[in-house]
Amino acid sequence: MSLTDQVALITGASHGLGLSIARALAAEGAAVACVARAGRALDDAVASLRAAGSRALALPADVTKEPDVEQAVKRAVEEWGRLDIVVLNAGTWRGAPLHETSEEMWDQLIDLNLKGAFLTLKHAIPRLVSRKRGTVIGIDSLGGRVGQAGSAAYAASKWGLRGLLESAALELKPSRVRVSLIGPNMMNSEGRRIDPGSPERDKNLESADVAALVAFICAAPDYVSIGNVTIWPLTTGIRATG
Repeated sequence: MSLTDQVALITGASHGLGLSIARALAAEGAAVACVARAGRALDDAVASLRAAGSRALALPADVTKEPDVEQAVKRAVEEWGRLDIVVLNAGTWRGAPLHETSEEMWDQLIDLNLKGAFLTLKHAIPRLVSRKRGTVIGIDSLGGRVGQAGSAAYAASKWGLRGLLESAALELKPSRVRVSLIGPNMMNSEGRRIDPGSPERDKNLESADVAALVAFICAAPDYVSIGNVTIWPLTTGIRATG
């Protein structure tokens, strides 16, 4: 598996899963353009990548603002002359019963989880299509597959992401740009330590587990396209209830 000479743009790459994805792709030889809000977290993330010998670029941007996104994509291409991989990872979770969901919460989740993906994809597509190759991966969740009580706004944003990317897959197929959607379930997003022998080990994914799947999809042969994938800990998963 190798991504040598490829260029990846990852949103939400200053910490957590986004940073793990940047590390996984860099480990396979890709140059990584890290998009996130300006601040020390982004600077430290890119510094850690460079210290490990990776080619990494900090691209401060608010993915809900189109000029920021357009400039980030442009800078990545100016730096390395190409764009091969786009990982739509930026997002957040907030929950509340539907009748207690504020307009502010709704707008934040839809803007960050869905609009941010749309804007990034919109400005990346011409770069991918011009090369007649590329990989787009969206980070979904269980909330994008089944409804969840107390999480209606989040679920709506993730169901929207699924519709966006499944539509993009059809549009981009003639240009040999492949689109995948990964839905992690029960991820240890806080990064707390879980002992290997602990009963919790089989109940929690680590961000590195999901990042490894992202790298696998990106490194698949050009004639292979991997669609919607759900990844969960051994003892959990999607279960029917009721």
